Amino acid sequence: MAHDEVSAQPSRWGDKLTGRPLPEHDPSIDRLDEAARRELAQHWIERAAAERRVGESFAIIADSLKKVAAPPQLIALAERAVDDERRHTELSRVAASRFAGIEMELPPRLPLTPPEHPGATSFEKHALWIAGQCCFNETLASAVLEASLAATTGAFAKAALRELLSDEIDHARIGWGYLAATPVAREAVGKRLTRLAEANVHMWRTTPRTYPSRPDLVEQGALSLEMIEAALLSALREVLLPGFEQLDFATGELRNWIDQGAPTES
Repeated sequence: MAHDEVSAQPSRWGDKLTGRPLPEHDPSIDRLDEAARRELAQHWIERAAAERRVGESFAIIADSLKKVAAPPQLIALAERAVDDERRHTELSRVAASRFAGIEMELPPRLPLTPPEHPGATSFEKHALWIAGQCCFNETLASAVLEASLAATTGAFAKAALRELLSDEIDHARIGWGYLAATPVAREAVGKRLTRLAEANVHMWRTTPRTYPSRPDLVEQGALSLEMIEAALLSALREVLLPGFEQLDFATGELRNWIDQGAPTES
């Protein structure tokens, strides 16, 4: 299949894939050599697999919100997030196909194992899952996407990243809204705040991914190790720490950990 034929292929989501139309043609993709296109296709298909796992995680979060009698609007947002992440999965697959020049299939599902949180009560586990997925993971994801968007010049990749980012910010708000409305949840999360931060940063650092072999591939949405690390530390200092302080969490231990560079097990 010729490279420019993929853009004409309809998405499995039809016209519901994005809130804004994706560029039908992107000259910057046409100028890439075959090796770059293969590498970028691999990056975006890996992103598709990760987005699918996040969608499955949000199904757990929606169930947790129901079990702890969270406000109905937060439950509705979490249920919508499941659908959002399915769109993100397909959007990333479409992006991979655009770079590959052929329609790509999704890779096998990534494993998903909710953290056990030994010693926590049933309620505390639900609260920790909600805070871990929404406050931490989605806030960190938003920071990484924002950094990637700022570095991306390719029209298609930029449009795709903008779509992903617009939803991730809303997904993070689910956790912040839940904690703001639920004092007993704040107490449960406060006991393990730094451990939650460590676990989420460790996951970001150790998730298998293909890093770009050339700096210019970052301009097409590929995430470099340096970009991810800088975004994680920025989000910890500038978003997460102030957010928890605004909710009156004791953040001394968290602040000290961040000041040390947020160390995690290798």
